Amino acid sequence: MSAGVRDQAGSGRLIIVCDWLPPEFGAVGQYMLQRAERAARAGREVVLIGLGRGAAADDAELLGQGRLQIRRLAAPVTPKHSLAQRGLWALSVNLRLLAAVAAAQRGRPDAEILVTGSPPFLSQMLILANLVWRRPLTYRITDFYPETALAGGKARFLAPLLPLFRWVRRQASCIEIIGEDQGRRLRASGVPAERLRLVRDASPVEVAPDGPAAPRPFGPDKLVLLYSGNLGVAHDAAAFCEAYRRHVRQGADRVRLWVNGSGVRVAELKAYCERHDLPLHLTGPAPLAELPSLLRAADLHLVLLGAPFWGYVLPSKIYACLASARPVLYVGPPESDVALLLREHPQAGHAAVAAGDADACFEALEAFARRPARTLQDVRPSAVAMTGTLK
Repeated sequence: MSAGVRDQAGSGRLIIVCDWLPPEFGAVGQYMLQRAERAARAGREVVLIGLGRGAAADDAELLGQGRLQIRRLAAPVTPKHSLAQRGLWALSVNLRLLAAVAAAQRGRPDAEILVTGSPPFLSQMLILANLVWRRPLTYRITDFYPETALAGGKARFLAPLLPLFRWVRRQASCIEIIGEDQGRRLRASGVPAERLRLVRDASPVEVAPDGPAAPRPFGPDKLVLLYSGNLGVAHDAAAFCEAYRRHVRQGADRVRLWVNGSGVRVAELKAYCERHDLPLHLTGPAPLAELPSLLRAADLHLVLLGAPFWGYVLPSKIYACLASARPVLYVGPPESDVALLLREHPQAGHAAVAAGDADACFEALEAFARRPARTLQDVRPSAVAMTGTLK
């Protein structure tokens, strides 16, 4: 396994670059901020570069024996509904991020660079630029691109360029993977195993299972199933939707769905629930500080992943879900590390169902419905929650 960028004390500058930084919504930025703070406290000089929707900002503070500088570049919201517009957006912000990294490493032969897989093409641009800079560069492969687009049936024009993208990827000094499934994908594409380093994420917040809980959106006789986070192209909800419809119409009718997040699939799920008159509580992404109480309010957590996306996408919500000590219903490919993590934490009685298997998903919902209700302190259903589907 390759050593890659380390967080411990060192004399060199550590430059970390990603997309959206907190308080903006996005798991990658949350994890990279934590990574930057750990490295600074360990004595590193750290420069964290990312995006923000407000005015550009450049802040610095001393942390422990080190120093953390955060550079936020002002950027518009990512366009979601046009591949061409998203490509232009990515090109624009990537050029600005690349320029910021170029400035941060200039005159610093001791600099190390850590780049993530988001925004699309940022890692490739930085790896190519580093052929000139020749700094130690670690690619933390949070999302594969263009593989994720191709797996979703988009950007087919990029398929002939896959060998080039894979060649560029191999030029990184080290590739940090967040799951063993990613390692299998990379080795199959020609990356030597010794160039890979497994560094898992963790929950972005501390979630004590017995801490205070947010108000529950359904009554105490129901089991609240929470989906929290991005619901995007990689998160296939079709089998779950059919299973949920059968559970409500033909089954025990005890599980209730709460979606707290955003993404292109949210509108589809909402439309399905409205069409079949299914109970749904829909809220926007919660601030990070509210996430622990939100997770504790649920009886169950839902994690979704489409079959083609294993090893390309690892739903980071799984770590916070596990930390909450609530059971998880995972509907996705068994090859994903989500299934592996559930097997390694069997205490809560999780359920893993293959992607597309509505029958098995229905049986899992029915099995959860037969479990005794969890006793919560200060559980007060909200006034809007008992009216069925929220329009």
